[in-house]
Amino acid sequence: MSSLRCWCIGRAQLGADGWLATLLLADDTAAPRRGDRPVPIVRLTCSAGRGEPRRVTPSRQHPFAYTNRRGETYYLHAGTTKTGKPRYFVAKTISAGALAVLPAGFEIVESINGVVSVRRVDPEGPTIPAPDLDLVRKELARHQHLGLHRADVVKGEIVVFEPVGGLTPELLASGDLAGLLGTPLRLLRPRPDIEKRIRYTPVMKFVPADPGYAVHRMTYRGDGGWSWPLDRGKLAKLVAKYLPHVGTEKFFQTY
Repeated sequence: MSSLRCWCIGRAQLGADGWLATLLLADDTAAPRRGDRPVPIVRLTCSAGRGEPRRVTPSRQHPFAYTNRRGETYYLHAGTTKTGKPRYFVAKTISAGALAVLPAGFEIVESINGVVSVRRVDPEGPTIPAPDLDLVRKELARHQHLGLHRADVVKGEIVVFEPVGGLTPELLASGDLAGLLGTPLRLLRPRPDIEKRIRYTPVMKFVPADPGYAVHRMTYRGDGGWSWPLDRGKLAKLVAKYLPHVGTEKFFQTY
């Protein structure tokens, strides 16, 4: 099957949260067509910071598409389980079972590492207030050595992620990545492309707990895993006290 070729013919801002709609024309035998004309595809991308996964419903006339932070586009499909129950999934190519609309009660989810999936909406699941996530992100932005770290909400907890492999803003700015990545400098991609392909691993999290949050850090002895609560209190106090230690030797002295 040939690859899907698209041309951008328009872009419109959907909201202040950074979502953009890009109108594409698909030219491929596998893509839906009206007579001799290719059918436009609506691609939804997030150009700003990512928060909670959200549900987006494009026009019923167009295939439902989602583009992750790596620039990879996934199309929504429907199938059935072995017991005959409906199931929904995403794929990088349009094939039998492609859907134009995300079914009610489901949402598209993108992980910190760009893995895209479909899950059932849990209206009673734990939530994190947007200002709380924003507070953690602003604290990360205040520290130069945390410039590549990210914070996101995972299962009702605020999780802080660090780049895999010890990548730091200083190394990225200098371009001295040959030893770190095992790749000759002349073969390295431009910085924006490298940032899109960084892989992350959790390092610290803030869990809702009376009287506010409890802070945990990742441990690396034995089987590793999350530590017991290091401290409890107001989120602003915990963030200011513990986040600056991430990526430093003091992090391993925090108990």
